[in-house]
Amino acid sequence: MKGKLPLQPEGKFEFLLFVLDSLESRKLTVDSHFYSSILILSAQIGGLHKRIASIIAHSRKIGGQKEIAFSQQETDENTPAQFVTWETLFTNYSDYKKEEIGSSVLFRPVRVSSKDLGRVLAAEQAVSYRGNRSSYHR
Repeated sequence: MKGKLPLQPEGKFEFLLFVLDSLESRKLTVDSHFYSSILILSAQIGGLHKRIASIIAHSRKIGGQKEIAFSQQETDENTPAQFVTWETLFTNYSDYKKEEIGSSVLFRPVRVSSKDLGRVLAAEQAVSYRGNRSSYHR
């Protein structure tokens, strides 16, 4: 396997999600290099990591834009909205139904610095799913 780095995702991805949650809880802008590194790592690992990164990419908001967020979608009156951290979603993903993600399970928008936007868009393309695979890709 020349040219490939051995990936040891256990713990590293969760730590990156912890840092992302910490930045968001303080309402800080995420550096574009840090954000894109989370997405690229998850694209390389695949599986649940890529699925979580796809949801993160969908909730991104570039700093300075109007706050029209994925988390501001209308929710069912019978189901109260619940904000979930990225780390919690990753560790307890099986507890959430796919239909709940984006309707009753909401995420804070990720604010990413607007510098190096090309890198951000390329990283997001690596984790985006094609077609209508889930309800939050409307």
